Amino acid sequence: MASERKMAAALASLALLLAFVAPAGAQDLSGVIPGLSQLPAPDWVREGTRMSYYSSSANVPDATEKYILDEEGDWVGLTSGKRYRREEVFGAAGHGITQVDVLSVDQRGSLLKITPWSYSNFDGPLVPLKQGYTASLAAGGDWYINPQVLAQLQDRRGGGLTVLRMPYQIGAQTYNAIRIQTQSEAATFAKVYDLNSGQLLATFNAVTGEGTTFAQAISLGVRQMELPWLGMDLPGWLRQGASLSYQGTKTSQVPLASFENRIPLTVSISFTAADQRGYTYRRTSTLSASGFPSVSEQDAQAGGIGEPGGLVLPPAALASLRAGQVIDSDDITGVTVSVVDIRPDYDGRNTVVIQAKNQAYSAQMTYDVDSGVMVGFEALTAGELANDILRMNLVRGG
Repeated sequence: MASERKMAAALASLALLLAFVAPAGAQDLSGVIPGLSQLPAPDWVREGTRMSYYSSSANVPDATEKYILDEEGDWVGLTSGKRYRREEVFGAAGHGITQVDVLSVDQRGSLLKITPWSYSNFDGPLVPLKQGYTASLAAGGDWYINPQVLAQLQDRRGGGLTVLRMPYQIGAQTYNAIRIQTQSEAATFAKVYDLNSGQLLATFNAVTGEGTTFAQAISLGVRQMELPWLGMDLPGWLRQGASLSYQGTKTSQVPLASFENRIPLTVSISFTAADQRGYTYRRTSTLSASGFPSVSEQDAQAGGIGEPGGLVLPPAALASLRAGQVIDSDDITGVTVSVVDIRPDYDGRNTVVIQAKNQAYSAQMTYDVDSGVMVGFEALTAGELANDILRMNLVRGG
């Protein structure tokens, strides 16, 4: 039973990721709302703005049991005479935090990083899951919409679309809100925005497939991170077509069993777009265990000056940092980002080591001060029964 609960928790973490990490193309309302593409972002949306949400999801199976063909099973079909075994069908549920950072924003558009955080033992310290990003018009998409746009929407019901103005309460605060809901036979998606600011207050999803998956996210607040590199430009070498290559290891530890499994890891980075404040890239990660075929995974990611870390940072900002300096402290995830060391590395480069840490997660990012590139990365994610350790060093690029 314990192993089944752990599997359910793992499935729930995946469900949270799929539910709240938006794809690179956010919802585009420019075709139905005239002038949207010419509108700016709301005043409160700036590089370094962070939106935080409480996220939860649950999968409700269509049935509580299933029968699987098995010659040694206890159940016999009345007409076929075939034997079956009965297995219970379990749902999955989980909860965590979703944080959205504004990496860059200007009149051309916005670039947002989305990080889901899961509880390491369901109610213990938070650890990050796989990040995603979304790019949209400056006026907004999934996570905010310019309030001038919302003011133009007319209430309606029918045809699979509902637009409804309504009061919406979170804690002790009641917002003047608008709910935009789309519905089909297989899915319902609803978003609630604050009419005054345009901030996404809540989202609710229900998707029918193998059972029904319900997911929700409720706003915990918005704050502005005071990062040392805000307003600065990324280095000039960062452009479309530039590339980086890292080598390292991915290690799984089971302390109670004194077990450790270390697998060589190669990570290739190819920048697909870049400007002075933000960038996108394609990441290819390859694990090469001895005696087994290599396994590769490719995904799309983004970075920019609006995050407390990343692949590349402005060199001038790195040069201004001092040991012990606190860069950011997040009350929701418990993560403190600080400068833990300033030193020359083995290759003679002047480096700065920045650490992001809470009770269950620690990541150290080492940057070359002159180029702004991350030359080393080490992360520890502590689980209930096992720990994951990732180590990488730059071998080419930058």
